[in-house]
Amino acid sequence: MTLSIFIGIIFLFVGLSFLSSNLVAKGMEVRTQIGQITLAKVLASLFCLACLISVTLQEYWYEELWRLVIFIVFSFALFQLVSTVFTMKIWNGITEFARKGHLIFSICFFLLGLLLITRSYIGPVISVEECKSSKEIQVICLVRNPEDLAVTPDNNFLIVSEFGGIEPLEEMIPGKLSLLNLETEEVEPLNMSYSNNTWGDGLCSRKNNDLLGPHGIDLVTRKDGLYQLAVVNHIEYESIEMYELIKAEPSWKLVWRGCVRAPVENYLNDVSLKSDGSFFVSHMYDRDSSISTFLSAALFKYKTGYVLQWNNRQGFSMVTGSEGSMPNGIAYSETNNLLYINNNLGDKVRVLDLNSKTLIAETFLNAPDNLILTEESLWVTTLDHEILDTLKCTKSITCTLPFSVYELDPLTLEEKQRFSFRKTIFGLPTVALPVKDKIWIGSFRSDRVAYINMERK
Repeated sequence: MTLSIFIGIIFLFVGLSFLSSNLVAKGMEVRTQIGQITLAKVLASLFCLACLISVTLQEYWYEELWRLVIFIVFSFALFQLVSTVFTMKIWNGITEFARKGHLIFSICFFLLGLLLITRSYIGPVISVEECKSSKEIQVICLVRNPEDLAVTPDNNFLIVSEFGGIEPLEEMIPGKLSLLNLETEEVEPLNMSYSNNTWGDGLCSRKNNDLLGPHGIDLVTRKDGLYQLAVVNHIEYESIEMYELIKAEPSWKLVWRGCVRAPVENYLNDVSLKSDGSFFVSHMYDRDSSISTFLSAALFKYKTGYVLQWNNRQGFSMVTGSEGSMPNGIAYSETNNLLYINNNLGDKVRVLDLNSKTLIAETFLNAPDNLILTEESLWVTTLDHEILDTLKCTKSITCTLPFSVYELDPLTLEEKQRFSFRKTIFGLPTVALPVKDKIWIGSFRSDRVAYINMERK
């Protein structure tokens, strides 16, 4: 839960308390007593001053709604306290007004609470119609909605999942897989051929020109030495498509080796492969969920989904302890038998020990999306704003709202470093993938993929 939502909930409760005339009467009695005790007024003034200093320490603090609201509220409170040095008329007048007009106070606090829960960033959103890099972020504008990324074994190419969208947030349309050459920074065709369904469940088939709705992807080296790419697909039906990645000098190509049809009740997001070809896949929420359901889950953080495990002997089964508010990105550590889960609407990153079936680590980050697990670190992106802030971007292909990239310790989830951005040329990030000296960043709604230099502080 972000500070904006937490403070918003406090305002909602204050608004509700003002509906009770008895509570208002008792509160005003306490306020009257405070106005008569010098020590109480001094302590209250120091508290207000401390709050004002703390919310204004950050650069551009006035672009965050909760900071601005706290600044105004505590400035007004401090003004009232200071005024009692000269006269009690202002203090007593506001006390009487609150007693008689408590319904007005209730409405104001309630509306402010709702606003704080749904909005956070009130600063400018940069328009980026042109494809131009900045000093801090380089962009390549040759892809559409690069929701997930995977690096080829030679570290010379990125496989890009060009996302087509998910319901109920937007209309679902086909996407595609593409190949980004990291040397030339050009997008190259990713040639694909089709074989028998030997890596899947045998229940589905594919042919040339079949549409694809890619979402999360994962690439591993199998026990037999082959490279296996798994792709969550939304088109026609929910499935996990399996491809063999093969070197085709100087590039790479894909051979379809099968797919696994998901249960009809599941709506998938991300996938994480094991070296034996089995996998984990996240189920976000029910397929018939509405926008109102989505927004209520974002507010109340209740469980909407879970993580499934699949193998070709037992099929699908739910991972114990994986339930959460929109499970999104997942990553599996075969070395430690740990499953990493991002709860996008729950604002959590969690680590499950699959041996003991217990939660061993958890941290709170706002709207974490996909996960990238390396030997040394766990990489995750966050949105530094709230859901309705995206209304500013309804007419923009690329939404430049504030965001951050985190590098976390893979065992403790302690922050190792963070890269934060605002008023820049990129936004709505989903994945951060370190390759050599760069961190490549994808987005679920953008006409570009971005990268930053690893040494940037």
